Amino acid sequence: MIKLLTRQRSSFTYLNATQFLGALNDNLYKLLIAYFCIDVLGAEHSTRILATVGAIFVIPFLLFSSTSGMLADRYSKRNIIVICKALETVIMALGTVALAMHGVWGVYIILFLMASQSALFGPSKYGIIPELVKMENISKANGMITMMTFLAIIIGTFLASFVTDITDRNFIITGAVCTLVAIAGLLTSIAIEKTPAAGSTRKIHPWFILEIYRTTRAISRRPTLLVAAIGSAYFLFAGAFLQLNMIPFAIESLNLTDVQGGYLFLMAAIGIGSGSALAGKISGKTVELGLVPIGGIGMAIGCFLLDGCSDHLWLIVPLIVIVGAFGGVYLIPLDAYIQLASPKKIRGQVLATTNFFAFVGVLAASAVLFLLSEVLELEADKGFTFLGFLTIAITVLVSSQMYHYFTRYLGMLVSRLHFKISVHGDEHAPKERPSIFICHHTAWNDTLILLGAQHVPMRFFAERLHTHSKLLHRLYRLLKVITIRSINDIELSPRKCKLIRSSLRRGISICILLDEAHPMESPEQLKAAFRKTLIKTAASIVTVDIKKEEKPQGTKIERFLQKIRVPAHVTFTKIDD
Repeated sequence: MIKLLTRQRSSFTYLNATQFLGALNDNLYKLLIAYFCIDVLGAEHSTRILATVGAIFVIPFLLFSSTSGMLADRYSKRNIIVICKALETVIMALGTVALAMHGVWGVYIILFLMASQSALFGPSKYGIIPELVKMENISKANGMITMMTFLAIIIGTFLASFVTDITDRNFIITGAVCTLVAIAGLLTSIAIEKTPAAGSTRKIHPWFILEIYRTTRAISRRPTLLVAAIGSAYFLFAGAFLQLNMIPFAIESLNLTDVQGGYLFLMAAIGIGSGSALAGKISGKTVELGLVPIGGIGMAIGCFLLDGCSDHLWLIVPLIVIVGAFGGVYLIPLDAYIQLASPKKIRGQVLATTNFFAFVGVLAASAVLFLLSEVLELEADKGFTFLGFLTIAITVLVSSQMYHYFTRYLGMLVSRLHFKISVHGDEHAPKERPSIFICHHTAWNDTLILLGAQHVPMRFFAERLHTHSKLLHRLYRLLKVITIRSINDIELSPRKCKLIRSSLRRGISICILLDEAHPMESPEQLKAAFRKTLIKTAASIVTVDIKKEEKPQGTKIERFLQKIRVPAHVTFTKIDD
């Protein structure tokens, strides 16, 4: 079967398998260490042990993420992946020995080494995706990678709990399983096709904080990219807190054992994997950042319900799945956007910086768990309410910077429900960069049709707004439509010119809605108007013609359907430079 796959598909399949096995081992060994330490030190110390395990696991990601990003930008990402898998095999063999010696400090050291190779693996793992798949498949590839990652978490968590249970807590057997998984990961990594180095000449040095600062400054010039990195990092904080809080929650609120509490997190992993696959499917060939607020709101509501239903196991299980599913919907567009929007030569460093932010979040999850349980002495179920409020705050922050992505997504949904849109000349409306669209404004729903007919977020400037009901005026305010006197006089308003340039730099298209009575100017006049206003812009100028069938035709059923889904034809025509 593998021989029938294309070379590109095969490499991504092997990458996915390698990532799956690595994630499985990370979670298997990490939870194994938690059970081992609880066995040695006592269940009464479970919260402190889980916080310690979480902190030890995350520290290498903070120390080595920047260096691993520079390595990914300098050398072949495939070669780095193979080296990481070889190191993992050696470390897991040593981990089995440490478990046999029954020493807590020994297994903590092995956990640190395991996390160190994972930190080295991270930027190359995600940075190689655009090198193995086509641009239009990046969202689907990320959805598949994330789905398989959380399938690995499911299996790893299950194996840690199951093998510990059936072997009567014989940790040497589970350590041997970890070694076998590492060997399998090494074999799949070798099968990934070789990729060239990205070409970075940046020197590698140990001052990782300086590199993180420099990369953060570089991506801060693209505000949406920086916010996407922060939003992605928050997901790892939320996931880590959910995982760490699950066992104390199971013991305190549901009267379960620590191993049974480990099974509960399986439900969250199932949800995240399912939500990730769904987000990849919905996004299709685009990066759909409009899904982020929906995922964040769903996560927050689910967290509040976990606290409210904390003594009902039959409700807790589906709620955990729901929280995880919304988490997957939240995460996938952010990760896909970061990979796509990052400059190629520093993509590894951008991903490393994102990893650094993410694992600061994981470390913070351990600290917050300790603060809530040990200092404030709150019960574990109240931790979910805290997480819900924090999720709302982060969702508002991220959504405010991605506002036009969200309104484009909502506009697209409404337009697809109300109109049956056929698009002509869609090659003139690029999916990967913003454009300047010019269109006659004949009705309020022209804005919805435009949002549904192309894939880039859009900001509207209208020569005149028609007299409408209060509801439609609210719609214009929601879309942040800005009025202008005339397309030819737009340069007289420096604030609006600055807003247009700023929007284009942020990846947001501009649409000028001409008054219906205003004839479409000649291509030369349109170019002159905009090139004078937007000197040095690389955005294409595209005219848009929208035609709607006003009179339903056909049988009664067909006429009824045409009133619900009105046929609309959109034609894009690029004005050549």
